[in-house]
Amino acid sequence: MTACCSWNDVFQYETYKVIRIQSTNYGTIKWFFHVLFFSYISFALVNDKRYQWKEPVISSVHAKVKGVAEVKKEIMENGVKKVVWNVFDTADYTVPLQGNSFFVMTNFLKIEGQEQGLCPEYPTRRTLCSSDQGCKKGRMGPKSKGIQTGRCIEYKGKQKTCEVSAWCPVEAMEKAPEPALLGSAENFTVLIKNNIDFPSHNYTTRNILPDLNVTCVFHKTQNPQCPIFRLGDIFRETGDNFSDVAIQGGIMGIEIYWDCNLDRWFHHCRPKYSFRRLDDKTAKESLYPGYNFRYAKYYKENNIEKRTLIKAFGIRFDILVFGTGGKFDIIQLIVYIGSNLSYFGLATVFIDFLINTYSNKCCRSRIYPCCKCCEPCAVNEYYYRKTCESIVEPKQTLKYVSFVDEPHIRMVNQRLLGRSLQDVEGEEVPVYVMKNRHK
Repeated sequence: MTACCSWNDVFQYETYKVIRIQSTNYGTIKWFFHVLFFSYISFALVNDKRYQWKEPVISSVHAKVKGVAEVKKEIMENGVKKVVWNVFDTADYTVPLQGNSFFVMTNFLKIEGQEQGLCPEYPTRRTLCSSDQGCKKGRMGPKSKGIQTGRCIEYKGKQKTCEVSAWCPVEAMEKAPEPALLGSAENFTVLIKNNIDFPSHNYTTRNILPDLNVTCVFHKTQNPQCPIFRLGDIFRETGDNFSDVAIQGGIMGIEIYWDCNLDRWFHHCRPKYSFRRLDDKTAKESLYPGYNFRYAKYYKENNIEKRTLIKAFGIRFDILVFGTGGKFDIIQLIVYIGSNLSYFGLATVFIDFLINTYSNKCCRSRIYPCCKCCEPCAVNEYYYRKTCESIVEPKQTLKYVSFVDEPHIRMVNQRLLGRSLQDVEGEEVPVYVMKNRHK
């Protein structure tokens, strides 16, 4: 670009020279790239809706579990073993959780009639003892059931453990019952209410349709919009067996995906449901598999506070809601088209690379006559000469200037030459000096 020397130089426009090559091969390559890029841009524009302004979903979720189960319980009455069937309803097997989750109990261990007092600790490597010296008063650890009193007492038979102040009798470390006590929970159903909002688009909806059939049950193909799910069907979708998971418990994810097109001409906003096992189902027993926790139910008997401790095994369901809502936006369309126009320049870069490569081969063929050039070589070399120009850095040179009305010669630096030699002021050199140099 030339320097601005006047106002006329400011008001000008510069463009690039175009050299057109009449070649079937290069023309085919150019159109192949152009068609390929145009097809990709058009497909992404329509399929991914790149012409829309997209906003992430804001969601709230509420779940209700329904179902009744029977649990067999063996009790001793007057020395006779009897079987009692207990009925479990929603209040018994569901526990409210924080966030978009709910828990369904499928198995449990129960200790009834615990009360505050002194009793022997459950035998472990740290609690076994043979005398009071093996117990330290006030000691308690992360796995302790209480606070040690410093005494070593009999636990069962000849086995002794440290005495603790705790809820007695202390909890024994037992395995979860097999099969699961609430294995019939696979027939329970859960209703999921999901409200969503797109504030920027001023659009709100929910997953429950106005004409919902309350007796429907979700099916992936036959009834994909029903928000009522059978727990056993959820595990069947992930390839797991509900009866196996119910023993130790687990974590299941219910995914709700909203891909909403909010344009008037293609309006669509309905959820898609999918399921994913979230816990490590391949974990060994030493790595604490499954999902469980403890809670207690307190009561008073003869003015003595007591509790029933329950270790609940079950399945935690995490409801994961994600998605976007899109609406046509002219700015997004212009930005998308503008950002993809550069792809068409790749055809020019690739063709120039081919021309430069073949031109170099042609130059080598002149050095080595045994190499034969292909027919387009002359065209490539001609194009290369037209588009490429080698420039050598100028060196400092001297120039001698003489005028007819001056007896001497002027020596000037060639780089300092201006537009006219009349304006040049150089060093004066006598004529006899120049004559001596030529001798």
